[in-house]
Amino acid sequence: MPKPDELPDPTSAAEPEFRYRNGLAMLRHVREKPPEWMEYDPRADAHVAPGSRLPELRAWAAEHGVRERGPGAEALGAPLLDPREPRDYQREALKRWEAAGHRGTVVLPTGAGKTLVALLAVHAGGRGACVVAPTQALVGQWFSQLADAFGAERVGAFYAAEKEVRPITVTTYHSAFALLERWGESFDLLVLDEAHHLADTAEGEAKAWHDALRIAPGARRLGLTATYPDGRDAGLRRLVGPVVYRRAVGEMTNAELARFSLVRVPVSLDAAETDDYRRRTEEYEAYVASRPWGELPAREFWPLFMTETRHSPPARRAFRAWLDRERIVATSGAKLREAERILRLFPAETAVLFCGSADAAEAVSRRLAIPVITAGTPASERKAVLESLAAGETHAVASVRVLDEGWDIPSAKLGIVLGDSTRGSPRQFAQRLGRLLRLQGETVASMFEIVAAGTHEFFLSQRRRKGLRASSEGQLGLGL
Repeated sequence: MPKPDELPDPTSAAEPEFRYRNGLAMLRHVREKPPEWMEYDPRADAHVAPGSRLPELRAWAAEHGVRERGPGAEALGAPLLDPREPRDYQREALKRWEAAGHRGTVVLPTGAGKTLVALLAVHAGGRGACVVAPTQALVGQWFSQLADAFGAERVGAFYAAEKEVRPITVTTYHSAFALLERWGESFDLLVLDEAHHLADTAEGEAKAWHDALRIAPGARRLGLTATYPDGRDAGLRRLVGPVVYRRAVGEMTNAELARFSLVRVPVSLDAAETDDYRRRTEEYEAYVASRPWGELPAREFWPLFMTETRHSPPARRAFRAWLDRERIVATSGAKLREAERILRLFPAETAVLFCGSADAAEAVSRRLAIPVITAGTPASERKAVLESLAAGETHAVASVRVLDEGWDIPSAKLGIVLGDSTRGSPRQFAQRLGRLLRLQGETVASMFEIVAAGTHEFFLSQRRRKGLRASSEGQLGLGL
């Protein structure tokens, strides 16, 4: 607490005022007792609080006749040019979000039109908006859709070397803090795309990305996701709001989303692969069994294992055995042959082959002579490949994580899962399936999951399907 002689002089002739500055809500020269949640900072000669408290400070100031300094959020002054007519569920989602005080998360399957809900929210507020997305590729997509909806002159992008701030600005989670710290008061609405990226950590702690939400003064907050992090959403609920609207894949199939089928295809490792897999597994499991932490759950023992690899040659050999085992399964000749057979069965379909590692994706690309997109693929090349897919010039692409979310090619109705990068995450599986569910006439989407029988991959397959069954059980007639 400040000492009495550090408090501002109540007899000061300066006019009371408040403002947002550098991530803080600031109150100066007041003669009344400030809100109890503010603290005096002698360096700024002001009472301060995190920027997210600015709406509360604004309400307090209105009661006490204290004026606000700063530009505030700029009015858009633009009609919504998007010609699409919102569906009933999109209107209902917006209505429920507004009824919840313009705070909360809308959970809709991939392909159900979350972007249009956001456009309606931006238009309804009529003031500055900041859209936050997890990747630069998604920033580009949001920029295009917002420019089409409100005019390119009103839309800016803030990330990497691009630093243009306009009434509607798109940024990444990595760049959001820098943007909101300086220009936060320009945006009275935050749209948080793929909001599951804001889930608490496995240890129940808030992620660093939450800091941008703590300093942001925008009171209106809309989260969007297809895979809400139930059980790990304490920070999300506190900083964004509760789930205000939720629809599962099964509820929307054959109405708003394409019907789909899921087919698990077991394949057997070749004789040499089977022998190599067995030896690598025995080497890895023998080391783990010899350690005192070997009986702990994987989430707990894995950090201990990784620590030992830094100084223990046996630990490094065990880790190499584990990596080799993963590679054998990921690049199995039988899996590649089966993927080739499925592609021949659907010669006219646009297909995405989802891989679990860059090595696997490169192997698929070489074997099937198709392009590959990984995190290291240049943005221009990635854009060219996706445009070629959308135009029907390319009929298949292999990918690692990059295409799990954030791209839109309605014609893509064939997915082939050759592995995952998350050790059986239901969220990743649902995101991948969602990429195929854009409604396009009577076309049925097909997802083939190729699994190496008799390996650890079978159990990962069971795990990644679990979440999808829980949200769709009894609602889908094709394959579940």
